[in-house]
Parts: sequence; structure tokens; C-alpha cells
Amino acid sequence: MTLQELLPKLFPDGNTVTVTDNIAAGEGRTASGTVRIIGTTGGTRLGIRELLALSRLFLDVLRNRPGQPILMLVDNDGQKMALEDELLGLNQYIAHLVKLQDLARRNGHPVAALVYGNSIAGGFIAFGLCAGDTYALPDSNTSVMILPAIARVTKLPLEYLEELSRTVAVFAPGVKNFFRTGGLREVWDGNLNECMEKALRQNQSADIRAELGAERGGRPEAAKIIQEVMNA
Repeated sequence: MTLQELLPKLFPDGNTVTVTDNIAAGEGRTASGTVRIIGTTGGTRLGIRELLALSRLFLDVLRNRPGQPILMLVDNDGQKMALEDELLGLNQYIAHLVKLQDLARRNGHPVAALVYGNSIAGGFIAFGLCAGDTYALPDSNTSVMILPAIARVTKLPLEYLEELSRTVAVFAPGVKNFFRTGGLREVWDGNLNECMEKALRQNQSADIRAELGAERGGRPEAAKIIQEVMNA
């Protein structure tokens, strides 16, 4: 689904979103008030320029819109694999954007992310996976690392990883597997405006992804190990 198709479904009462260099910004009108929209589109890759643009949008909300809900609309093809960006400290710009999402939540802004296109690798971590809650449309794509890349890093045969991914959700990309691991709070289908309104009312004070992963069978041990470490 394109951004232009998505926005009227999320905000039937209208929106003021504009897109500049594949960065979307504006507000959407809902029955409970306005929602700040910060998004990526066009399968863009997140380099320093894009990360700074997104960070400025978060800072603007923090400074000028106390408590306003923030909806992140996610469509990116990962971080920019460019020498210049890496030499200038791309990882620090990713960390800065993640910290701003956390700061927004700590200052009373509900922060939800909706994956409507691609969400890959460092782009997903920087913008999507670290929201208060992360959601996805059924036909979107979620992936921290694709199987061929995992095969190159681990030196394990791709065929072995493909077989393993059929039963171990953490190895497999895709919305269904991310839902099973608890990485996605819900998959939105049907009335997207109602889904969004519900998401922005969720209590985001605790990270329950490990518990969801245990309930859904995608991460059966994570919650137990976390609890053991906390009680040690």
C-alpha cells in the first residue's frame, strides 16, 4: 500500500501530510484530536541526512506539542551503506533518533509505528522497531536481516537457515514471524482508523514483547530468561 492510499484510511477526517525527499510530516485529524505523523516512504534508505530530518521532526513535537500522539509510518530499505555516512558515525545518528523516540514516550507522547511497506535492518531499528509499540499491515515486509545476509555472517549454508526458519520464527523474515516473536503488537486489518485509535490508547509504560513472544510461541525462552536475570 502506498502512503497516498494509506493516509485516507487512517485519517478519514483529513490530514496535512507533505513529503520532502521521502520524509513525510504533518498531522492527521481524529475524533480524539490531532496526531503528529512522521514517516518514510518510497523505500528510502536512512542515511545521516534522513536520520537528522526525522530527528528534527521529533524535536519539534517535543518542544511545541506537549503530549501529542505520534504515529510513525514506516517504509524503508534499511540504513544507507555509504562510506561517507559510516565515517561520519551513522550508528550515532541512529542512536540519537532512537533516544528521541524514548524521550517522547517519557514526556507523555504515545508513540506507535506502523509498517506499511518495507522495514529492513538498521532502518527498521532506527525507525520502527523502537517505538512504544510496533504494528504492521498484512502485506508489508519486516526484516532485521534477510537469510542470505545471515548465511554470509554466520557461514552457515543458506539451505540450512531456510529449513531452520520454517520452525524457528526468530530466523525468518516477514510479518507473521515478527508477530510470533512479539516484535509486532498487532497486525492491522479492517478499519485502520479504529486500529490506530486503539493503538494510541495502549499503555506503553512496559515492554511486553518478550511476554508476547512466549504466548505466541515465537520466543519461548526470552521472557523466562529476562525474569531470571532480573531476580538474580
